[in-house]
Amino acid sequence: MSAADQHREMLRRHLSFLLFLMGSLFVFWKPLSGLISFSLTHDYGSHIILVAPVSAYIIYLKRREIFSKPQSGLLAGSMLFLAGTILYWFSHRRALTLLLSGYESAEILAIVILWISGFILAYGTPAFTRARFPLLFLLFLVPIPAFVLGEVVFLLQTGSAEVAYWLLRLLNVPVFKQGFTLQLPTLSVEVAEQCSGIRSSLALLITTLLVGEFVLDSVWRKWVLVASIVPILILKNGVRIVAVCLLTIYVDRGFLHGWLHTSGGIVFYILGLVILIPIIAALRSSEKRHQPALPVVDVSQGEAVTGGPR
Repeated sequence: MSAADQHREMLRRHLSFLLFLMGSLFVFWKPLSGLISFSLTHDYGSHIILVAPVSAYIIYLKRREIFSKPQSGLLAGSMLFLAGTILYWFSHRRALTLLLSGYESAEILAIVILWISGFILAYGTPAFTRARFPLLFLLFLVPIPAFVLGEVVFLLQTGSAEVAYWLLRLLNVPVFKQGFTLQLPTLSVEVAEQCSGIRSSLALLITTLLVGEFVLDSVWRKWVLVASIVPILILKNGVRIVAVCLLTIYVDRGFLHGWLHTSGGIVFYILGLVILIPIIAALRSSEKRHQPALPVVDVSQGEAVTGGPR
């Protein structure tokens, strides 16, 4: 196939996928518009509005690699399309029992599956393999189900209260802990659901995934980086509680209901990023040390010899 034929073939595939997406936006306009409203009105869904643009941008950055050798993906794409269609139908049949977090999570999951199936149908399974990160990143469009959200918030509450208690002890601040309540000499603080920092925690998780994708090559190192998020999330939330307590006791009682307490997630999101920097650096350094040495060509002899970078 000539270069011109390959170019025309790729344009045809791009046009097919674009028409597929436009058709899906028309068919699913109601749930997708509801998803946008959900993102704008729920703290733990504020990231949703950015997911699709970020995914599209990553695909654009890696377009030469992803679309280098398009192939047929009829079988895999058709099976995934069928699975998405069944899930979408099932979500409507079980609307009362699948209504999660005030929104139909299963419905959005079905739409994401259908989009991925359309990508496979247009470009093939190998293209999906090369684009798996930005495509699977679309799963962040799915609102967190209520029962999952409750468990995550409970974990963050429990860990944050425990970390805050021990940090206060280390700082020689008299404190008594009972459940989620921290009793200080002139202050009683309850680590409520709002103190779990779910919004900044999701933002830090997404940021970590993106950094790992672009900075690390090793799959297991990426998993290590993601796993390190859990203690960091709990630590930053504990620090936030301690900071509010100390500022309230020793500086101004207004800090208890001030900006740092109610909307200061960005400050501790940055703190989480700072803690991540040495972890990323260590993983990156480890990856470089274990990379195989590249062959160095001896121009004078016309032979290749093995050696490290010079």
